Amino acid sequence: MKFGWTWTVLILVAACSGPARAITGAEVIERMEERFAKAKTYSATFEKQFFWSVLDRNMSREGRIFTRRPRQFRVEVEDGDLVIADGEAIWVYNKANQQVIVAPYEDELRTPWEILVEYADGYTPVSVAETELDGTDAYVVILQPRPDAPPNLQVQRLRVWVGRKDWDLLQVEQLEANDDIRTYVLREHRRNKKLGDELFVFSPPEGVEIIDRRRPD
Repeated sequence: MKFGWTWTVLILVAACSGPARAITGAEVIERMEERFAKAKTYSATFEKQFFWSVLDRNMSREGRIFTRRPRQFRVEVEDGDLVIADGEAIWVYNKANQQVIVAPYEDELRTPWEILVEYADGYTPVSVAETELDGTDAYVVILQPRPDAPPNLQVQRLRVWVGRKDWDLLQVEQLEANDDIRTYVLREHRRNKKLGDELFVFSPPEGVEIIDRRRPD
């Protein structure tokens, strides 16, 4: 009698449970952001790839990204370009133009996705699938412009790869209106490692033009 009762319970549980609900693209993005929000510091290397459709030409640059709560981040590129948020202002240094633009920074600390892809808020997930990227199990989420997005958006589609184990942002691909493709590949993710204060301080090089867009006192 006991054996029969056990099997009856198992059958009822199996019948009531049904298939597991599939994860949505919005949930994948949300978990990635939640994972990032728990880290006091974060750093990663990235490769910025650009495909120029008209010339059928590929270009690539490498760099590093650092973030530290509550409101500091740094993005450095191998050619010398630099973006630093020191908690009060954002400094954007273009080495080729010998120019620095400084503007007020009033927002909360943004995720690497929001830093590298500044217009991500104008898009909504439309599909998600399980995949593998460079040997890592991942979700790939496709995003398209929201119905209320500005009509002049240059990026027509975003594809975002997120690791299934640690919810790391692995790759972002932007398809632009002229068929150019801009891709960011992130590696060497590190959380809660000590980052020096000097990473988030910008001292303009001598002789550069400084365009200050901060409000006067």
